[in-house]
Amino acid sequence: MNRNWLHWFIPALLVSVLFFGCGRRPGEKLYYEALDQWKAGNHVRARALLEKSIRRRTGSSENADAYNRLGLLLWEMGEIESSADAFTESVRVDASQYPALCNLGVALSAKKDFAGAERAFREAALLQPDDPRPLAYAGIVYVQNQKWDDAARNLRRALSRTPNDPQLQTALALTELQTQGAPAALQRLQAIAKSRPDYAPALFNLAAIYRYNLDRPTEAKAWFERYLDHSSGVDAFSAFARAQLQALNEPVKTPTLSYTPPKVRNRKAAEQAFKKAVALHRAGKTTQAIQGYIRTIEADDTYERAFYNLGLAYYADGQMTAAAESFARAVKLNPAYVDARYNLALVNHYHLGRTPQALRDLETVLSQKPDYQPAIDLIDRIRK
Repeated sequence: MNRNWLHWFIPALLVSVLFFGCGRRPGEKLYYEALDQWKAGNHVRARALLEKSIRRRTGSSENADAYNRLGLLLWEMGEIESSADAFTESVRVDASQYPALCNLGVALSAKKDFAGAERAFREAALLQPDDPRPLAYAGIVYVQNQKWDDAARNLRRALSRTPNDPQLQTALALTELQTQGAPAALQRLQAIAKSRPDYAPALFNLAAIYRYNLDRPTEAKAWFERYLDHSSGVDAFSAFARAQLQALNEPVKTPTLSYTPPKVRNRKAAEQAFKKAVALHRAGKTTQAIQGYIRTIEADDTYERAFYNLGLAYYADGQMTAAAESFARAVKLNPAYVDARYNLALVNHYHLGRTPQALRDLETVLSQKPDYQPAIDLIDRIRK
């Protein structure tokens, strides 16, 4: 869950709950001083003043707003746990606090407390029957839990409040892909593309479904091209679309690395060649380094680190297919070589359009090393 989600609520909060004037009740002056300090960027001082204000106004219903403010401030400070606690207190003081309920749902989602987030969003939806956002958030929380039917139900309820929202329609299409299959998802996405021909996410997902779910390359190519016509062209999705088009336009046969296998392996000679190749690599002499790593392999073709470094050098030189094969050879020699398998997945996903294969390799990496954060992050990016 991204912190930016709170931005949906912060602008409204800053308008709807910011009061002016002289405070007469205990703690009120401190409250406004805290807001001034916050506005000036003095977060630590603002926090201290807000907390002091809340203590001075014990039992006051006005503390519901103060706790909500404190939650927002703590969120900005990166203290997610404390932020959620503050939003919880806001709702405890006044259960009708719609912004605090929404903010609580976002904060609990960030904590991976999806059950609590779902409850908060449902309660917020009851308070504001016309606002689709809490239901949309609840749907996304269910998606994160892979509860596709629940996600679809909440997204449909959100759409009943704003039927023409292309973002919600696209999200619903992707849940239908899981629950009803590709035809249902395609029907909804095509309807979006017809009514909003410039809505890039629908175009991208249409291309992806044709590419991976239906294996219909001609349609996939057409939709990837349409997507690139309407995308920024500089984001990761655009890079992925270009890689897909390259793979579709020019099917690549896996080449064999060009080297002469040794008749007799000589690890000592290989190590000497490897050291020289590494020095060239570090000096930025990529072409010479590639030649050095190949000499290493020609001395001993069981030298897994030489294949790995050769993959890095090919990658730096822009030779993605050769890079992938080099990493694959390192993995073949040592199936537990997680760095090599991760880099193989990286090249396959971003540069060669082999995302399903990349996901399989990433899952293997995590089965071998569950805390391997680069693989966790890449799987998350791919699935999003």
